Amino acid sequence: MAKSSIRTVLFIGTEPIATVVESFNTVATRMSLPWKGVSTDLTVPLEQLQSAGRIVAIQEGAHRHMLEARFTDWIERIEFWDLDVSPNVAGEVTSLVSRLFTGQRRTGPPVPPPPPKVVSKGTVKVGRETKGRRGKGVTLISEVPLKETALQELATLLKNKCGTGGTVKDGVIEIQGDQRDRITTELEKMGYKVKRVGG
Repeated sequence: MAKSSIRTVLFIGTEPIATVVESFNTVATRMSLPWKGVSTDLTVPLEQLQSAGRIVAIQEGAHRHMLEARFTDWIERIEFWDLDVSPNVAGEVTSLVSRLFTGQRRTGPPVPPPPPKVVSKGTVKVGRETKGRRGKGVTLISEVPLKETALQELATLLKNKCGTGGTVKDGVIEIQGDQRDRITTELEKMGYKVKRVGG
């Protein structure tokens, strides 16, 4: 492919600008896309904007006002990402490549990052016990696959989340009151599978 047929995507910004350009160029090369990404900071000269096929500012929150002040007539041509807020470089690059293939411009908000994958840490049992406690029930968390120090840290975290007291006895976390619903929610957020036991 002749060099003259290569068009330029001008990426404006600071960190992670190098990562963005490298990611774009890798994808463009792999897909034989006749585009090349180049980077610049906010001191970009007007001539560089004029020669670019597409212009992307990667930090909308930090840079939009400065770019609007310098390039009022060009602001409609600048596509804004906000990698400071939604640091999804791969998603933004993939979306841009798709638009370059179709010739479309961006509409809508930034591409959100994929949700993090929760890796299961094992199954724990959560139940309630009142027997022998003078009517004051406690929530029991048992079969937690942690050593003593980590178990104590988890107990402290759960006590804080529930706003109540508790302790660890014989490898079982005891939290004062009926906190089964809240504790189940918190443990599932941490990646545990919860089995409810007892009444």
